[in-house]
Amino acid sequence: MSLEKILNKIVDEAREESDKIVLASRERAEQIKQTARKEASKLADALLKEAERQGNLEASRIVTQARLQKRLNILSCKKRLIDEVLDRAFQQESLRARTLKRKVILKEGEKEESFDEKRLRDDLRQSLEKYIAEVLRV
Repeated sequence: MSLEKILNKIVDEAREESDKIVLASRERAEQIKQTARKEASKLADALLKEAERQGNLEASRIVTQARLQKRLNILSCKKRLIDEVLDRAFQQESLRARTLKRKVILKEGEKEESFDEKRLRDDLRQSLEKYIAEVLRV
């Protein structure tokens, strides 16, 4: 065999070997890409589910907060209306002209006491709030 043939054979074998290495490297690179894509897809799904869960929690919190605010507004309005009714009632001439009294029954007999307007308002407010709650079934 001539030197040239030997060199050509070495070059051909080296080419074949390098082609095998390149092919194996490409196959390995493709496997790595596929694995990375699968992992990225799993991670993206997990992040999406977590974001959706967080979104649902936030939406639920907002709805709950809105319901609470609605109830607070209703309560505030109810109290304002009750105060207005009581103010108008106590401003009427027939009520202002006389002193409100109550009878207290004691062991020794009966006794009349004057009502404190503030205390009477508070007692009436509680009664009215309870009555309104019953009527509205709150």
